[in-house]
Amino acid sequence: MLHYSYPQIVVEEVPGEIAFAISISGCQLACKGCHSSETWSPTFGFPITPSILATMLQEQKHISAVLFYGGEWSPLELEDLFIVCQLANLKICLYTGLELEEVPTNLLPYITTIKVGRYIEELGGISKTQTNQRILQLK
Repeated sequence: MLHYSYPQIVVEEVPGEIAFAISISGCQLACKGCHSSETWSPTFGFPITPSILATMLQEQKHISAVLFYGGEWSPLELEDLFIVCQLANLKICLYTGLELEEVPTNLLPYITTIKVGRYIEELGGISKTQTNQRILQLK
């Protein structure tokens, strides 16, 4: 079962969208300098299921997208969450440390916006000009 943490509304992470963002626990990349290393544990936070996500989304009145920080390491469970978002007519965004060709193919048809590229501390995050990370529009 997937776990989540840090649910919040964000306005800068997905260009042109007001997004409901959640961190999915269990990242195995363990990037040096990660700002959310506590989420590496797969049981950090709270359990999330499609029904739990559906309830959370019903409480959000002004969002246009859902941003998942990770989760691609459990592609079938993440796909189930993507379907909930799709049924709610919300755009689906994914922040991943993988390159686009490494993202599980079952997830790609759902994703509108994706941030790809492993975090490399010396290069900085997505807001730095020298970063290796990129935001791509898939739809």
